[in-house]
Amino acid sequence: MSTVYDLALRNDPEFAAAEAAHRAGVEALPQARSVLLPQLGGTIGLNRTRRELETTAGDSLKEYNNKNTTLSLTQIIYDRKAFLALKQAAARVVQVDLEQAIAKQDLALRTAQAYAELSFATASLGLAQAKTLAFAEQQQQAQQMYDAGQATITDVHEARARHALATAEEMEALDTLHIRQQAMYKLTGQSLKEVAMLAEQAPMPAPQPNQLQHWLDKARNSSLEILAAGRNKEVAQYEVKRARSQHLPVLKLVGSGQWQDNTDLGYLRDNPSSVGVQLSVPIFEGGRVNSVTRETLARRDQANALLRGAALDSDIHVIEAFHGMNDSIARTHALEQAVHSGEVALDAAQGGFKAGLRTSLDVLNAHQQVFSARRDLLQARHNYILHRLKLEASCGTLERADLVLVDKWLNK
Repeated sequence: MSTVYDLALRNDPEFAAAEAAHRAGVEALPQARSVLLPQLGGTIGLNRTRRELETTAGDSLKEYNNKNTTLSLTQIIYDRKAFLALKQAAARVVQVDLEQAIAKQDLALRTAQAYAELSFATASLGLAQAKTLAFAEQQQQAQQMYDAGQATITDVHEARARHALATAEEMEALDTLHIRQQAMYKLTGQSLKEVAMLAEQAPMPAPQPNQLQHWLDKARNSSLEILAAGRNKEVAQYEVKRARSQHLPVLKLVGSGQWQDNTDLGYLRDNPSSVGVQLSVPIFEGGRVNSVTRETLARRDQANALLRGAALDSDIHVIEAFHGMNDSIARTHALEQAVHSGEVALDAAQGGFKAGLRTSLDVLNAHQQVFSARRDLLQARHNYILHRLKLEASCGTLERADLVLVDKWLNK
């Protein structure tokens, strides 16, 4: 499973999109910082001037070249919006880091889900093929006993009907396997026709500690979704502060230098320069500041609601995963007993049919019960793995090492 996860890290389209979004998101900090750094710019102008002069002394025509070079420098001394934007960007970077961690954790869960579904589909096909073969043998046996006068035509028809139904179920299981293989291809970029199966003796320990409140408290403190929603709220709060600060003055240090070269019946050079401070005071912008402030307040309310929703979702996910683990353990133990009892009942039904004490329907029903119990047992074991990983993910602690641990429970 861990190897499949490594392939998914390199090939899954959803994770690739999350990676690109993360690379874009972290650029918010250098962009916000750049506004507070010196801004240097320059311009160069080259002109050819033609002047026609009419005077009492006569007319004259003058042509000369003009070269103008300007260099300007500005440095923010005080701009509350810019300082708040820097703090907001830092919070935003933490948020996108958390979102990236969520995407990585989600990929681990999707990998486990796809792996379990492919493994279960493979095993289900094997069970379906075995059931088809068993019903074919029962049909043949019923026909032979009917020919010998030891069974009824009803026994033959019942066996034939069950064999046809088993054949249809086998075809359906094969189709499901192909779908699971295609889903794995989308995730990994490779065609994995089969995967290692979950060992029958794989351990199934209960959550440690096996106390729901412990896991609820842990998730509330370390859930990546809750932490990311908290940072989103912080970003929204900074946005409100920035909107409210738009009416404040901005103070800048400004400096400029010019180099002018003129040729006009001779040579003239003019190099003015200036240094000073510039104060900009917004007075009225048509109500835009008030409108933007109202918008950011609504965005902050939205972020608060999302944070509350993330906390409630976290509780639901923990409860589902916690009870899912324990239910899967109990269900596995019950189904193991059901498989054992079903096999004993099947042996008895087959022996009774040969002795003329049981009908073909009894044997067919016993077969069906055994195969259904085996399939349900496989499903319960796979569900345990998924619930275990989901519980770790709900607490923000799901890592590749958890998939490596699952690898130890697979048949080599």
